[in-house]
Amino acid sequence: MARTLTYFWPSLAVSRAPGLHRIPFALGAGLAALLLGYVVARDAWPLQFEVSFSLQTLGFVAVALVLSVLVVRDPGVGLLALVGVVYLNLSQVLVRYHDLPSLLQFFTFPLVLAIWTAKPRVAWRGHKALTWVLAAYCLTVLLSTILASDPALADARVVECLKMFVIYLVVVMLTSSRVLLRRTVWTLVISGALLAGIAVLQVATGDLSNEHGGLARVKNAHIYGNVFESRIAGPLGDPNFFAQILLVLVPLALFLAWHAGRRLTQVCAFAGAGLLAIATVLTYSRGGALALGVVLLLSFLGRKVWSRHAAAAVVVASVLLLILPANFADRLTTIRQLLPGSDDVLHPDSSFEERKLLTNAAWRMLLDHPVLGVGAGNYTVHFDRYAGEIGSASRQYEEPGDAHYPHNLYLEIGAETGLLGVFLFGAVVVICLVYLQRARATFLRLGDTSSAGLARALSIAVTGYLISSLFLHGHFQRPLWLLFAIAAASYGLSQRRDEAPAATLRSPGTVTTAQPPLK
Repeated sequence: MARTLTYFWPSLAVSRAPGLHRIPFALGAGLAALLLGYVVARDAWPLQFEVSFSLQTLGFVAVALVLSVLVVRDPGVGLLALVGVVYLNLSQVLVRYHDLPSLLQFFTFPLVLAIWTAKPRVAWRGHKALTWVLAAYCLTVLLSTILASDPALADARVVECLKMFVIYLVVVMLTSSRVLLRRTVWTLVISGALLAGIAVLQVATGDLSNEHGGLARVKNAHIYGNVFESRIAGPLGDPNFFAQILLVLVPLALFLAWHAGRRLTQVCAFAGAGLLAIATVLTYSRGGALALGVVLLLSFLGRKVWSRHAAAAVVVASVLLLILPANFADRLTTIRQLLPGSDDVLHPDSSFEERKLLTNAAWRMLLDHPVLGVGAGNYTVHFDRYAGEIGSASRQYEEPGDAHYPHNLYLEIGAETGLLGVFLFGAVVVICLVYLQRARATFLRLGDTSSAGLARALSIAVTGYLISSLFLHGHFQRPLWLLFAIAAASYGLSQRRDEAPAATLRSPGTVTTAQPPLK
C-alpha cells in the first residue's frame, strides 16, 4: 500500500535552473492579465467571495491549507490534485451542494507559486505551437464579445475560456517527466472509474434518489418518442456530457491494463475500463454509444495479438448486452431516422426534430455573421429569431425563455466566433493529433513502447471526444483541454534527451528502468 501511495505522491526532482522559455510564459501571463482585466472592467463578480463561515467551511479551509503546503513542496501533488478536481467537477459540486469555496480558486495561488519556485524544465520548443494557437483561439473568443448582444453571457464564456487556458498551462508546465505523465493518466482513469462506479451502483440498486453529494446527479430526460425516464448524469447534471467524459477514458484505461507490470494492476485497469464502458451505456446517450464503439474499435485494432484479447472482448460485449437497458435498443434504432432516404416520420416532439432546428439555426447564424459570429455565448440570444424563420413543430413544446444550445460543438463555435474561431479550433485539433503521432514515432525510435502506446491512446481519446461533439455543444470543454495539455506534455517530453529511453513506471510500485534526476 505504501509503495502504491508513493507512486502517486512522490517528491519529484525538479530543475532549479532557469529553463522556462520566456515567450510562451509571457504570452500566457499577458493573455491571462488581459482577459482578467476585461472581465473585472465589465463586472467584478469573479473576485467576490461570499461564503458563510460555518464549521464545515472552516474544516474545508484547514484541509485546503494543508494541501496547499503539499502543493508548494511537491508540484507533482498539485498536478494530480488539479487533474482529479477538474475531472470530478469537484469544485462546482462543493460550491453548489455544500456551500463551500471554489477549490480551483483556492489552489490558484499555491499552483502558481509551485511553478514559480520549482521552475520545472519544460521543452517549450516542442509544444509552444499548440500554446500559441490556443491563446489565439481565446483571444478570438474575447474579440467576438464586441458583437455580443448579451454582455453577461459573453463574459461568462470568456471567463471559462480563461480558466481552461490556465488549467492547460499549469498541466503542461508541471508534467516534468514520463513517470509523472503516466501518474496523470492514472489519476484521470481513477477519477472517471469512481464516477462510473457510483453511477452503476445507482442503477444496480435502483436508488436514483441518492445523488452521493452531487457526484451522481440524475435527470429525467427523453428516451424515444414520448418515453421519458431517469438517466444518470454524474457530477455534470447532463447524461450526454457525462457519457462524453467517461468514454474518452476507456482507451486510456485499456492502455494502462495492456502495459501494466503486475497482474493486480492489470485487473484493476480492465475493471476501470469496464465500469467506464458500462456507465456510458447506462446514460442512454446515442452519441456516446457511437463514440464508445469507435474508441473500442480503434483501441483493439492497435493490438497486434488478437488471440489474447478476443475472449476478453467477447466477455465484455456479452456483459454489456446483458445489462443493456430495455429501452436503450429502442433509443438506438431511432438513429436510422437520420439516414438519407429514410421514410420514417419523426414525432413532432422528438429530440431529432429539435436538434435539426438547433443546428439549422446555428448554420444560419454562421452564414449571416461569417467573420466573428454573433458573439461568445450569444447563440441562445439570437435563437428565437432564427427559429422563427426556419419553423419547426417542436417549438410548440418549448417553454418561453428556455436557453438553447446547438448540440454541435463545431456549429456552436462557428455561430458564436465565426470562421476565425472554427479555423483556430480546427488548427488546435490538428496540431494536437500531429503532436501525438510524432511523439509516438519518437518514443518508438527510442525504444519506449509504453510511452508510444500512451500517445496512441491519447489520440484515440481525443478522437472519441471529437466524435461525440458532433452531437453536443461545448458546455463542458475542460476534459478536452486537459487532453490537449497532456498531449502537449507528451510531445514535449518526447523531445527531451535527459531521460533513459525506456524509463517508464509500469505500475504502482514497479519500476522497470530507473530515471536519472532532471538537470
